[in-house]
Amino acid sequence: MTVLLRTYDMEGPGDARGLAKALAELPPGRIRRIAVLGKTEGTATLNDFSRDLALAATQAVLGDRAATLIFSTGCEGVITPHGTLMVEMETPRDPAGPARLALGVAATAPIPVEDYGGRGHALAVAAAVTRAMEDAGATPDQVALVLVKSPVLPRRYLATLPPERAARAGSTPTSRAVAALGAGIALGEVAEDRVTDATILRDGSLHSRRVMAFSGTELSHCEVILLANVPGAGGDLVMATEPLSDIIDAPALMRLARRVGLARDADGLFTTSAPEALLLKVGVRPGGALRGRRTTVFESELDPDKHMRPVASGMVGAIFGTTRVFISGGSEQQAPVGGGLAAMVVRAG
Repeated sequence: MTVLLRTYDMEGPGDARGLAKALAELPPGRIRRIAVLGKTEGTATLNDFSRDLALAATQAVLGDRAATLIFSTGCEGVITPHGTLMVEMETPRDPAGPARLALGVAATAPIPVEDYGGRGHALAVAAAVTRAMEDAGATPDQVALVLVKSPVLPRRYLATLPPERAARAGSTPTSRAVAALGAGIALGEVAEDRVTDATILRDGSLHSRRVMAFSGTELSHCEVILLANVPGAGGDLVMATEPLSDIIDAPALMRLARRVGLARDADGLFTTSAPEALLLKVGVRPGGALRGRRTTVFESELDPDKHMRPVASGMVGAIFGTTRVFISGGSEQQAPVGGGLAAMVVRAG
């Protein structure tokens, strides 16, 4: 099975013309599965429906094709709104061949209201990630990255819940945390018996290392896109990741670029050899301290994510000379506290 990747820019959340063009260039009879990862502009506030608009436009282009869709809102800074189309084509798999990118997808059933943000939510994600691994024909050690979109209960439903449960079900950070822990369970990075309602979002020692989690009120279940480097998968794409110690860990990004073989320019940067796809999950420690000094990330009229995305996008733009990057803020239990993760898809060799 050969994975093809096509990235397209968007003029607005409802613009799926680039997706239509990319799909038209593929041989339809050989498509086995489709996934789309989108980064859309929008305020990411309660009444921001940019994700809904992007999903509707994407589904209109896809028609009756089955696809897994994950859209994340927020392009503050110098991020170009864009989508990444991932398509697995039916080709013979040679187990003796080199490790190449494989794609797996899965979804949970709707999360019961009483499980939102709790252990049951995490276990549902764990089961879905396990199915996605089977779908990709991958073992846990071959998985490069898991992307999970996880639901947050809209506020109009919270008033009927007990206060503690409502706080959990309506929390974006909690939704990301349980998604990350569930994926970590499936990958063998997190002990299942340590994931309890008392440890979620409270025990910073529990975290995954190959997961990026996102949340939203536009869905009631979880969507999973899994990318793995599997021997004989075909094609010429591979994925590599590198942990970020904090949101300005430029050396980690440069180590990753060197490890995957990107060529440096005359200044030692990578502005002439951008990867096929670049994804970052970034975070800042609670309280906002960064390298021992106070910041206002959590003491501003701006949402913390609206600080994080501009910072990371400027760093990426300086190193790689590109604004086409997927950046998501909020690394709860997706890294050590205040840390993050960088992932690149590149062509092998």
